[in-house]
Amino acid sequence: MRLAVLCTAGLVLAATAGALRAQPAAAPAERAERPERAEQAEAGRRVYISSCQRCHGINLVTNGIGFDLRTFPPHDRARFDRSVNQGLRAMPAWSGTLKPGQLDQLWAYLGSVNGWPAEAAAAASSPP
Repeated sequence: MRLAVLCTAGLVLAATAGALRAQPAAAPAERAERPERAEQAEAGRRVYISSCQRCHGINLVTNGIGFDLRTFPPHDRARFDRSVNQGLRAMPAWSGTLKPGQLDQLWAYLGSVNGWPAEAAAAASSPP
């Protein structure tokens, strides 16, 4: 029985390793872009902690007060911008509080926590 379990585990590991080796390497431009996205998301995390976390919860896990941002659709950047800038229901408007670029940083943070594809997380903000 032990031998069968060890053999099965070995086969799974071998298959996984083969699949990982088979993936193509990222293009140089894509590799260069990743640190920038990570920096943008980290800056967004800092803005989120200071401005959003009290209502939307730690790491987007709602505490019951604000909207559960883990469910926010990655294709709806305009809705995000409108809600943050103008407010929605109990949420206040942040357009006069956020500095230029912070909305993009927040969007990048949402994308990084939610595991969105790079294209969605990198979407630029829409005009106010």
